[in-house]
Amino acid sequence: MSATMLSPFEPLIGTEVGVSRWFETSQADVDAFADVVGDGGWIHNDVEKSAAGPYGGTLLQGFYMLSSLSRMARDLRLPTEGALNRFNYGFERVRFVSPVPTGTRIRGRFTVTGVEPRNDGDELVRLHATVEAEGIEKPAVVAEWSFYIRYER
Repeated sequence: MSATMLSPFEPLIGTEVGVSRWFETSQADVDAFADVVGDGGWIHNDVEKSAAGPYGGTLLQGFYMLSSLSRMARDLRLPTEGALNRFNYGFERVRFVSPVPTGTRIRGRFTVTGVEPRNDGDELVRLHATVEAEGIEKPAVVAEWSFYIRYER
């Protein structure tokens, strides 16, 4: 993208750009995630102990849901013309709002909140990302997520 061209994301600011499909969760997913990242607390991985705990069963890890945003974002139809790569730039704010029982389906909802021109016509795009859990009124996770788009030269 040249510096004189309007960003394909500019007209999308304030617009919801998609809702992902629902993703199943399972105890096997939670256990595998715990093995990889070391978040193996009893509330996530000890089925017997957590059944007698405050939530009546195991819960999804907050970081499991946050990292699921990557696969959820694959369902979005974002502008791609001239884009060489899209890189995860990080999060400005993340909140884990609601506990989510293991086995609950989750999905992502995304709204473009800003676009910032960068070097040589590249840009930083900001999204408000929400992880929703089926049957739970409040969001599970809310985050301000940025990604960097490198355009072909």
